[in-house]
Amino acid sequence: MRYTARLMVATLFSLAACGGGMTSPGGGGGGGGAVGQVVVGNIFFRSAHNGSQNAAVDTIPAGSTVTWAWNAAGSHSIQSTGQEPGIFRNSVVMSGANDTYSVTFQHPGTYPYQCAVHGAAMTGVIVVQ
Repeated sequence: MRYTARLMVATLFSLAACGGGMTSPGGGGGGGGAVGQVVVGNIFFRSAHNGSQNAAVDTIPAGSTVTWAWNAAGSHSIQSTGQEPGIFRNSVVMSGANDTYSVTFQHPGTYPYQCAVHGAAMTGVIVVQ
């Protein structure tokens, strides 16, 4: 009986980790939002889809767009840190609570990024399939 209860709890926990609920991009720490939506907060990037944070990790199909949305005022930017750092770069440091920055990823690959202002304290990865 105990084994069955533990198995049931483990199953429910793993299902919850897949993003069962919906939250707004400015909402709590969980996920469930749109794939390709990254919340920019006070020294963090957080995937709106799965809740991963520093590093925020999102997997998207080729041809999809990722949008970074500032949820509070604070100076941040997004720059690619991969082998080809010029792939995407928001060279303007944005600081408004409603600012957004979007990039369409055409080719499969792994695209790490960070905030130019905060460096390794704010990181993320876009995986394009």
